[in-house]
Amino acid sequence: MDKRNVEPFGLKLIMQVYNFAQVCLNVYMIYGLSEVVGVPNIFGINKPYSANLEFFCFVHFLSKALDYFDTIFIILRKKYDQLSVLHVYHHASIGMVWAYLLQIGHANGTASYGAFINSVIHFIMYSHYFIRSIGLENPFKRLVTSAQITQFYSCMLHAVLVPIYDEIIPKKLAILQLCYHTTMIYLFTNFYNQQYKSKGKGKKTS
Repeated sequence: MDKRNVEPFGLKLIMQVYNFAQVCLNVYMIYGLSEVVGVPNIFGINKPYSANLEFFCFVHFLSKALDYFDTIFIILRKKYDQLSVLHVYHHASIGMVWAYLLQIGHANGTASYGAFINSVIHFIMYSHYFIRSIGLENPFKRLVTSAQITQFYSCMLHAVLVPIYDEIIPKKLAILQLCYHTTMIYLFTNFYNQQYKSKGKGKKTS
């Protein structure tokens, strides 16, 4: 075995604790933000602003800073190929998005849907990372990326519905949301095709 490919035990343990902490944090945010979704109003259209939603949107914003440890671990493990345009763009931009919403006082109401669905996806994602960090295989790995892409499509649908039906949040924010998630769908779909479809073709031709 090449010792260069063996992760230090200390780093491995830290990553296990980090991934488990992320799972717990996202469960907490899902619980706190769950009031924004319901049946049939799954997007929280015209949801009144509340101190609770604003607080958990702030927690969600802080969690984006915690997510930077993903990048730190990539560098420490020398997995530089994972520092893709997608990774850098996503981690650099999403924190600024929530900082802007908090600054203008609209990290609330129906905008909380974005924080809620992202917390659900991050719960799935960090559960996968935790499973892998303790040495187990996850047969549903491919579905993690699919879930992320589905999240962005749901956010685009949300952005289309808000200007039509919501009377609280500024319509310009929905337009910005639509543009942002279009870029995310493009980058994540490209990643999905490179990771799975291209590998599948390689296996068939080998």
